[in-house]
Amino acid sequence: MTRPRPARQWIAPALLALAGLTTGSALAQTVETHGATFAETVRIDDRPLQLSGTGTVRYRLVFTVYAAALHLPPQTPAEAVLAADTPRRLTIEYFHDISAEDIIRAANTKLAEQLTDAEREPLGSSIEQFHDLFRPVSEGDRYRMDYQPEKGTTLYFNGEPLGTIPGGDFAAAYFGIWLDAEAPLSASLRRDLLARVD
Repeated sequence: MTRPRPARQWIAPALLALAGLTTGSALAQTVETHGATFAETVRIDDRPLQLSGTGTVRYRLVFTVYAAALHLPPQTPAEAVLAADTPRRLTIEYFHDISAEDIIRAANTKLAEQLTDAEREPLGSSIEQFHDLFRPVSEGDRYRMDYQPEKGTTLYFNGEPLGTIPGGDFAAAYFGIWLDAEAPLSASLRRDLLARVD
């Protein structure tokens, strides 16, 4: 005849099982890309956004420069990613020291490729104001861009808001550095950032 197990003999296994479930649940709420961890869901004010994809940028196939994550409203179609009424968040975690000047130079180079003079001219002062917010980065630092249609694009550095630039046109142009359909910074990164977008 099998005797019932004393209570103290099953409490520990039960707690371990519960801990395993809790840990698994926590892990399911984040995604890791090259050591950088990004949340599956975030909120901008009261709006929930879902992770649409993550990716990395490499330099000369040797150095992984940064990992990036894009969050969009649920069921956002690909053609609406840069629309003026689509809130979005792009987060970038850096793996190397980079000066603010180099970040700005790279952004200006890509914007010059993507925008005509006529398209860039009305955005010139907004781009300059935005670039004035940038700081140098070290390993582990993060920049984040949140776009809210009624407010504009806010730049964050390690969670600290640095400033906001209004306008859907500016947001479309600047997020377009990574998400432009014709000439993104990296076609593979754009594909990865939009991996879950229909």
